[in-house]
Amino acid sequence: MSSYLFNCIYSFICITLKYIFYSHYKRGMPSNKKLSFGPASKMPEVPKGEYAELTFSNEGDLMWEHKEDGEYGMKFFIPIVLLSHPSVESLPSSGSAMHWVSKADAASQLYMVVTESVDAPNLKKEIFGKKWKLTRSITGSYRLDQA
Repeated sequence: MSSYLFNCIYSFICITLKYIFYSHYKRGMPSNKKLSFGPASKMPEVPKGEYAELTFSNEGDLMWEHKEDGEYGMKFFIPIVLLSHPSVESLPSSGSAMHWVSKADAASQLYMVVTESVDAPNLKKEIFGKKWKLTRSITGSYRLDQA
């Protein structure tokens, strides 16, 4: 019985890995891209009345995405490099790559500007490569300002 169970689990893992490989291969996976498993890191929630410093990323493995979240509406997955955060004690001096996952208006507006404004390269230059301050008000809303 245990060898049967082992064979089933082994087959499932092989099929899953094969599916992941072929789905990446068919999308034109570059040879220097590596497979990874598990969710990407997410920025912890900024406490009310505090702020985090970050830059937005359009390079690397993290993608700009949005997903429906049932009763809560749309959630936006925005790639960032976190530079400072009141809840994170030690960050590398170069920051840490992760997603800012949010349904806040600030996230929605930023997502729309970056993903839908093909005719605004100057606007994108203002977003990427600049340091930003993400402030959470005492009411819980978020605001993005260039630092």
